[in-house]
Amino acid sequence: MVNPLKVRPGRWGCGLIMLALAFQLQAQTEQTRQQDLNLDQSKNVETQIIERRTKAAEWGLTDEEWGRYESLMAGRRGILSPGLDPLTALGVEARTDQERRRYAELQARFEYERIERELAYQRSYDEAIQRIAGDQPRVSTFTMRPESTVGMGSLSQAAGPVRYDVVVALSNCAACDSTVRDLVAEGRAINIWVTDSDGDDGKIRRWATSLGIPVERVTSGSVTLNHGATLDMTGQSLPVVRLRQ
Repeated sequence: MVNPLKVRPGRWGCGLIMLALAFQLQAQTEQTRQQDLNLDQSKNVETQIIERRTKAAEWGLTDEEWGRYESLMAGRRGILSPGLDPLTALGVEARTDQERRRYAELQARFEYERIERELAYQRSYDEAIQRIAGDQPRVSTFTMRPESTVGMGSLSQAAGPVRYDVVVALSNCAACDSTVRDLVAEGRAINIWVTDSDGDDGKIRRWATSLGIPVERVTSGSVTLNHGATLDMTGQSLPVVRLRQ
């Protein structure tokens, strides 16, 4: 007969061993989890550093300058001028004349190179349109020229001593139709800007045809047809006719 008192110490010992192993396994699991977390955090920090350096290099800035830009945009400057580019933000908030000159120089060079690239692409685009469309009336559907991207004061320049910019709507604007007809009949050189074309060349062509605008006037550039959705005409009644200065 087995004495139960002699068995109990073995069972207690086995239980303690199992408990110790469980604690050890838990500690190892926690240690591994912490190591993985630290590794992920390290990778995130490294990725952020690389991204910041890449962004800074794109603007010709140092890491420290990019950090200052981020600090500026996180504060009052970001509230006053949301989305402000790094060179303008740093230049406006320059601490010394030397800083101001540096950022002005960088921005001037940056803008010059940007415009050169965009004009080169514009020329390629114009050549492609000429090959595809030939002598068909064309609507200005793409342009990156700075003078044609903002408001009435800087619409695209056109040849001729006297020229008018005419902003119209296709829908519910009888006065727009009659004004354009009159200007065309008088032989005026005009740039027509359509505010509700939805980027559809066909709409403008059909409208121009319905008004009897001669095709040769369009192909010669005497009359230009343009999408004008980007023009800010808030508070103004259409049509708007303005002599180009």
